[in-house]
Amino acid sequence: NIEKPKTDTLDYAVKILSNGLTVLFISDPNANKSSAALGVNVGNLLDKPDEQGLAHFCEHLLFMGTDKYPLENAYSNYLSKNSGTSNASTSTDRTIYYFDVSNEGFEGALDIFAQFFICPKFNEGSVEREINAVDAEFSKNINNDSWRLQHLKSVETKKDSCFNRFSTGNKTTLGLPDIRDRLLTFYKKYYTSEIMYLCVYSKKPMNELVKFVEDLFVLVPKIENFIKPRYDNR
Repeated sequence: NIEKPKTDTLDYAVKILSNGLTVLFISDPNANKSSAALGVNVGNLLDKPDEQGLAHFCEHLLFMGTDKYPLENAYSNYLSKNSGTSNASTSTDRTIYYFDVSNEGFEGALDIFAQFFICPKFNEGSVEREINAVDAEFSKNINNDSWRLQHLKSVETKKDSCFNRFSTGNKTTLGLPDIRDRLLTFYKKYYTSEIMYLCVYSKKPMNELVKFVEDLFVLVPKIENFIKPRYDNR
């Protein structure tokens, strides 16, 4: 049961799908736009010392084509044609992907979005460009005091700690000849449905919304015998 104020007229539901993925459904008949956000409990604390920035790089390259929608710009093109926007962020223990779109374009956008977690291609031709994109973020933040403070905290931790990491990554840390292979290993090891949490907001009636979303996201693979990462022993 979901507790909400008496003044809240929205319809809510929570469901754990058969693959372990948890979904919060929000149905709003007066919604001007629809949106979705998916969080996975994987972040830069899982970067190895010789792969710093890999979780962030995964966030970037994940959008570069899927088996169902192989064109790397299929997602951005669809959103731009349907009044939509998208973004993502990587933090210490989670990565969040999200978008908003017109109500009419919601089903198509969510289908493209779901494929990133079902069958991503990690387009090989996009590797160098996305490394440059990660490097550009790093360069932009060099003079940002909050990022400087965050990095200072990292370098002052124990050298063998998972907190002693360069979380953003740049050309130096990611410019490895086998970086895509390392990324595929990282994705297959950690991106499992049981540590993913999805929130969808739509004008659709609740019963239609639940069926549509479940039919899509139940296809997200579940890693058998997955052990959830811990950080108190790293």
